Amino acid sequence: MSLLSIVLPAYNEEQNIANTAKVLGELLEQHGIDYELVFISDGSKDGTFERIKEESARNPRVRGAEFSRNFGKEAGIFAGLELTTGDAVIVMDCDLQHPPEVIPQMWEKWQQGAEIVEGIKADRGKESLGYKLSAGLFYK
Repeated sequence: MSLLSIVLPAYNEEQNIANTAKVLGELLEQHGIDYELVFISDGSKDGTFERIKEESARNPRVRGAEFSRNFGKEAGIFAGLELTTGDAVIVMDCDLQHPPEVIPQMWEKWQQGAEIVEGIKADRGKESLGYKLSAGLFYK
């Protein structure tokens, strides 16, 4: 069976770690997807890494690492990618602003042979007009 790794860079996400691990774990187990969650605390000033360690103690599929200072989201992503052991990787924000419910569809596409499966926001929500325009130009 293939393993899905989910990389979750986190900065001051103490309040989100447990819920994120629970939501993702339940979703993936419900769909029969073998997984690991790799949280990277990017120099967080709150208890983010302590929450990661607590979740790791509860669930062996949860792992994490901690940066000594804030290096930025991209560095967190790269560190997470280095730590993954899965056959496929998804990178998503720790606060679940990326909808977890699309993960099973993405996983299915990958299992059908897609080398890359990418998600793009269809609804820009309550973002400012300037942000919507710049995102629209970026994704063209």
